[in-house]
Amino acid sequence: MMLLGALLLLAAADAGPPPEQVEQEARPTVRYSLSRPTPPAELRSFNPDRPNVTESPYTVDPGHVQLELSAAEYTLGRDRSRTLDVAPVEIRVGVLHQLELELFFTPYQRVRGDDGVEAGIGDETLLRFKVNLQGNDGDGVALGIIPYIKVPTGTGGLSNGHVEGGLIFPVAVDLPGDFNLGTMIEADLVYHDDQHQYGIDLVHTASLGHSIAGPLSGYIEYVGIVREGAGGGRAGAYQAIASTGFTWLLEENVMLDAGTRIGFSGDADRATIFLGATTRF
Repeated sequence: MMLLGALLLLAAADAGPPPEQVEQEARPTVRYSLSRPTPPAELRSFNPDRPNVTESPYTVDPGHVQLELSAAEYTLGRDRSRTLDVAPVEIRVGVLHQLELELFFTPYQRVRGDDGVEAGIGDETLLRFKVNLQGNDGDGVALGIIPYIKVPTGTGGLSNGHVEGGLIFPVAVDLPGDFNLGTMIEADLVYHDDQHQYGIDLVHTASLGHSIAGPLSGYIEYVGIVREGAGGGRAGAYQAIASTGFTWLLEENVMLDAGTRIGFSGDADRATIFLGATTRF
């Protein structure tokens, strides 16, 4: 009997670990980074931040770069000024699974107002990083946080000469019927030229998107801006902005877009039209 028991124990030892354990050990967790890019076959869904104002909580896969730019943006201000932004671009670099670095700048801006024309490099050069807190794979509810700082780089009289910054909290939700909802809350520390002091701007948005036909999709969006001066004083009327646009998925990693934003209260710009594209590599 003792010999039989010994033989059974020896057979069990020779059989090795359970199949589930072998499979788990054969597929160790792989962590990609900026120096170890995510393989193309494992890339997450293509999720541009543009063209709507609402930021997305999704990050670019580690080791990959996403370029999001407008060919041009033309804005008619409430004061009847006219602004042309040429090739404003956002460069998004995936660093870790849930972290990306971002650089946004406008290489050329031209503003025509009552006092004449000013042209040069745009002032809003933004350095940001995005952290995804939940749902980076695009299922269910996704959350993120985006701190940023603005460096005053404007030339030709376009700069206010002040460093600014803020914090953005984007949320994305998959809805029934293949609808998707994006929303965000943003707090900006900005310099108000009319008050000659810093104040807080609060931004809230909601964007509803849906596929229209094949690679063509569309969205509608609401943007609200509350401007507060230093000490909580009112710095300007509430700005209400409506936006709509379309996207066309040209290839797996290339998307074209076009749209408009219309301001209908406060001192919001009267209208902005834009045409742009996004690519990932």
